[in-house]
Amino acid sequence: MAGAVLSLMLVLVLADALLAGPLRRWTERGMNASLVGYTVRLGRFRPHLWRLGFELDDLVLVQTRHPDPPVADFGAIRFFLLWRELLRLRLAGDLTLERPALHINLVQIREEMDSHVRLRDRGWQRAVETVIPIEKLDRMKIRDGSLLYLSSRFAQKPLQFTGISMDARNIHNMAVARGVYPSPVTLDGVLFGTGKVQFSGAADFLREPYFGARGELRLERIPLDRLEPFGQEFQLKSTGGYLSVSGSLESNPELKMAHLAKVLIEGLRVDYIASDATKAVAAEHAEEAIRLAQSVRNAPKLALQVDTFSLSDSQIGFVDEAAKPSYRLFLSGLDLEVESLGNQAGQGRSRFQARGAFMGNAATVVSGGFQSTAGPLDFDVHLQLDDAQLPALNDFLLAHAGVDVAEGRFSVYTEIAVKNGQVNGYVKPLVWDLKISDRRKDQAKPFGKRVEMHLLQFLAGILKNHSSQKVATIITVSGSTSHPKSGEWKAIRRLIGNGLAHAIVSGFVARSGTAPEAPKGGPAAGAGQSSLLPAATQSGR
Repeated sequence: MAGAVLSLMLVLVLADALLAGPLRRWTERGMNASLVGYTVRLGRFRPHLWRLGFELDDLVLVQTRHPDPPVADFGAIRFFLLWRELLRLRLAGDLTLERPALHINLVQIREEMDSHVRLRDRGWQRAVETVIPIEKLDRMKIRDGSLLYLSSRFAQKPLQFTGISMDARNIHNMAVARGVYPSPVTLDGVLFGTGKVQFSGAADFLREPYFGARGELRLERIPLDRLEPFGQEFQLKSTGGYLSVSGSLESNPELKMAHLAKVLIEGLRVDYIASDATKAVAAEHAEEAIRLAQSVRNAPKLALQVDTFSLSDSQIGFVDEAAKPSYRLFLSGLDLEVESLGNQAGQGRSRFQARGAFMGNAATVVSGGFQSTAGPLDFDVHLQLDDAQLPALNDFLLAHAGVDVAEGRFSVYTEIAVKNGQVNGYVKPLVWDLKISDRRKDQAKPFGKRVEMHLLQFLAGILKNHSSQKVATIITVSGSTSHPKSGEWKAIRRLIGNGLAHAIVSGFVARSGTAPEAPKGGPAAGAGQSSLLPAATQSGR
């Protein structure tokens, strides 16, 4: 009996060796016959007849038009039938993917997007069935998988998802009803070198044209510095920052849904860079952003909801390289919290509050609310900026007012609301301890400029409230947001921007009771109406 068993095993081993070559060629030919636009190369086929299984080594998938680099490289694929299922006259097995590596570059992505062949017609499922023609996988595992985006821009800090482990069960080769996910699945890995990714839920792996899934997602401290090259395309320069997310997701060909309980960004520093060279591109990006916002608003197949979005210990800035001189304004130590964000009607009004330090020292509080799905726009903003040091704004003042200051402090209070196509509000700046001229710095300035600065200092003294020692003005911001050529957002930016410009400049460049000169291009109708009042007669702070 033992001799017969040994002989049978020797026959099976010999059969494995004899069948390896023909099976490799048959498998490669069958998979390629099923695929459209892609080609498979198989290094080795190792049959295991005595275990009712096989192993595929070094299976490589390439895009036909752009074969370098390969789209996917599987170190090993192992499949074995389950004896217990055979005894029940059913075919089921276990599948393990060892070291699967997916490589993506922009050229291959564009080829896929531009192709006349739809994703569902590429023949993925038929290619898999060529190798594994069974109705059920009892278990599928991925060990040490990776996903890499290849680009010269990310050579130093590649975009990669590594150490991927996945365990899925009950994968049926049959159609199921919409919204049904028959296969429990767990997944974890490392994103961008240090960030942790965890997913727990269920999936429909054989859904056409692509798989669907639903479950709980958790991201922990994903480093955002890897995305800096993307930001540069939108005039953003960023350093540091970590992203953490917790919530639920659902994705299938009919629906995309994300309900995130918490989104947190920590330690991010980001500047928006404005320059003459990027002015046209920036305008185009702004238009694209508006179109994107409009397209997702109440989109029937997209449901997005964020309960709480937080920005912690961060810094945001604005750099104007087109100004003479260039300058940077920033808010440091920023803590922001936004509640109830969403793209579908009926999710209520979103509220936000932020605290930080303007130019590193002036306590700043911004709060308000908005209706993200409203049309026309509906939002309100309240700003309180206390005790900024004016010399820190000298580059800004030189660029926009033609003066700098030796001493002075500055506060701003504003409330602005946009509703039913109208902008209404006010901007109130306060200036005190103002000294426009500095003899040590002013000696090198032209005589005319020195005379002008002394005159401005004199006028500021005339307008000063002598009980509070402060120079004050109120700028009313009002007007319609409708504009037949530029649209809502441009009209709002002009109304509010011109009002702020008037307020900031007029706070210390007060010209004998008249409003400051409007920014180039002129204000929109009703914008930046000035009221230079004695501080003692003004309401508010």
